[in-house]
Amino acid sequence: MSKTMSSLRLCVFVPEDALEEFIAAVSPHIPAFLGGYDHVCWWSEKGVEQSRKLPDGEIKHVPCRKFECSLPGEEAIVSDFIEKIIRPNHPWEEPVITLSHQSIAIPPQT
Repeated sequence: MSKTMSSLRLCVFVPEDALEEFIAAVSPHIPAFLGGYDHVCWWSEKGVEQSRKLPDGEIKHVPCRKFECSLPGEEAIVSDFIEKIIRPNHPWEEPVITLSHQSIAIPPQT
C-alpha cells in the first residue's frame, strides 16, 4: 500500500511571453522532496487573463499560462519561496498566488 505525504500545490498565472524566463528563474529553487527529481513543475496550454486596474483602468486581456509546482508543507519554506523566488521573478505588480493542500501518494520502496 502506498503511503501519503502532505504538501502544498502552488499555482500562479504567468504572461505567455514571460513564461520561459519565469520557469528558468524559478525551477532551480523548487525543493526536491519527493524522490530523485528536481526542477519539477507544470504549466498549461495558453489561456487568457482578464483584469482592469482600479479605479478606472481599461479592461485588458493577456495570453497567459498556468504554472504549478508542489512544495513541502512547511510554512517557512513556502513563505520564503513565494517572497524570494516567485514575486521577484514574476512580471506583474500583484500576481495572484494560490496554495492548495494536497496528499501525494508515495509508492512503496522495492
